[in-house]
Parts: sequence; C-alpha cells; structure tokens
Amino acid sequence: MTKFKLKGYHITPVFCFFIYLFVFLSSYIKTGEEYSVNRFLIMLVVQLMIFVIPAIIYKRIQGPINYRELGVAPFRASGLILAVCAAITMFSAAVLMGLDSRADAGGFSVDLSQISLPGILYVVVIYCLLPAIFEEITFRSVIYGEYRKFGIPGAVLLSSVLFALMHFSLSGFFTYFTCGVVLALVYEVTRSIFVSMIVHFIYNLLSVFSYRILNDAAEKADSLIPFIFVFASLLLLFLFFSLSRAQRLLELYAQTIPESENGEYPKLTERLRALLISVVSPGFVLCIGFAFIAGIMKIRQ
Repeated sequence: MTKFKLKGYHITPVFCFFIYLFVFLSSYIKTGEEYSVNRFLIMLVVQLMIFVIPAIIYKRIQGPINYRELGVAPFRASGLILAVCAAITMFSAAVLMGLDSRADAGGFSVDLSQISLPGILYVVVIYCLLPAIFEEITFRSVIYGEYRKFGIPGAVLLSSVLFALMHFSLSGFFTYFTCGVVLALVYEVTRSIFVSMIVHFIYNLLSVFSYRILNDAAEKADSLIPFIFVFASLLLLFLFFSLSRAQRLLELYAQTIPESENGEYPKLTERLRALLISVVSPGFVLCIGFAFIAGIMKIRQ
C-alpha cells in the first residue's frame, strides 16, 4: 500500500491563505489614474508580489524546483484547439449561472464604445493576460500540483474550491468553482500550464468585453429563454468538442508516456480520508472563513 504524508494537506491551504490576504490588501492600494503607465506598473508589481513570488518561495522551501512538475512543457496543436473549446464552454456555463442572479463572474468589464485603442490594449494586458498567467502559476502549477500527489479527483476539487474562494464573491462562488474545475482538468489532460493559461486568458477576454453587453441585454429582455437556449447550446456543443479533444490528447499521451512516469496513488479509502482531513484542516477552514468575511465586506462596499 502506498504511504503518503498529510503534511502537504496542511501546508498548502496556509500558503493559499497568504495569497488571499495579499489579494485582499491589494484592493486598498491606490494605483493612480486609470490606463496610466504608473497604474500599469503598480498593478504588474502587485500581481507579481501576490502570486508569483510567494509561489516561488513556497516551492523553493520544499526543495529544488522541478519545472516539469510545474507544467512547464510544450503542448500539441490539439491542446490549442482544446483551449479554445474549453474557454467557450467555461464562458457559456458562467453566463448561464449568472443570468438569474446577475452575478458578474468577470469581476471587471468595459464598454468598448467608451474606451480608446491604447485603453483596450491596457485592459487586455492587466485584466486578461496577467491574471491568466499569474493565477495559473499559483492555483494549477503549485496548488493543484501539490494536491495531485494524492489523487486527481481530490486535487481538482480542492484546488477549485480554493480558486473560487480567492475571488471573495459569494454570489459567484459556483461560477468560479466551475472555472477552476475546467482549468484543472485542462491542465491535467495537456500536462502543460501554458494551455490552462490560454483557456484562462480567452475566458477573461470574453468576460471583460462582453459581460456588460450581455447583462444589459438580459435586463432589457422580456424573457431569458433565448439567452438560455443560445448559451446552453454553446455549452453542449463546445463541451462535446472539448471532451473529444481531451480524449484524443489522453490517447496520444498514453502512447508516449514512459512506464516510469505511471505514478502509484493511494487506495480510495486513503484518498477519501486525506480529502476529509484536508477540508477540516485549520488552514483550509481559515481560508473559508477569511473568504467569507472578505465577501461580506465586498458586498457592503
């Protein structure tokens, strides 16, 4: 029977708590005038300090950094197709979950008619590209990678919950959780963090530049049935494409993976026990409590 340590299940959520704390504190940083160079530089440095530097320190404390374990690997053309399909699937699901509650899972949206070309480029980099890169490094390369040692289902579940909690959105929790599940599965299938970054980036683009239009249209519409029909159709269609691409990638990977890389996971009972211990661990409970309080404060602002 495979023996495994529960130490990672206690340390990982503590690391995640500090990420939450930095994200929360960063909301009080004055970044200057919108679309200015100073604001750009400040937000770049802030996101590096929130996500990348703590991740590097966390991994370095554990020992030499293995970039292959962090998903730093090339991907096939099929991976790019999967990324596009998965992003549209994720966005369609987010729209459907937000129609009734008007929950904005984009977090930030712009009106294209009120912004210049330099402003658009600024928004794309700051609100779409950088979060996609930095958040994937933290939540897929590091957090998912840590939990994956004890089984894929538990890693998907735990990393997705922590990813959703980080957004401090009570109404959008299940939307962000769904996004976390999709991103984790894409990362698992492709074995490349770059593919999950692409999925995240495309999703951010769709969210930032279309949520305001969709929300306005939904509010003016007499019925939400047309919206539900369109996005449910998109969801099912691109989910089918995503699963087809994922199956093909798994088949290709199975043909090329060395026998030595076939990891041995603990038995199901041990994995369930580890999952339960992780959820009730002080660090995980602390993350849930902090995210809940931050979400309440966000609503009252």
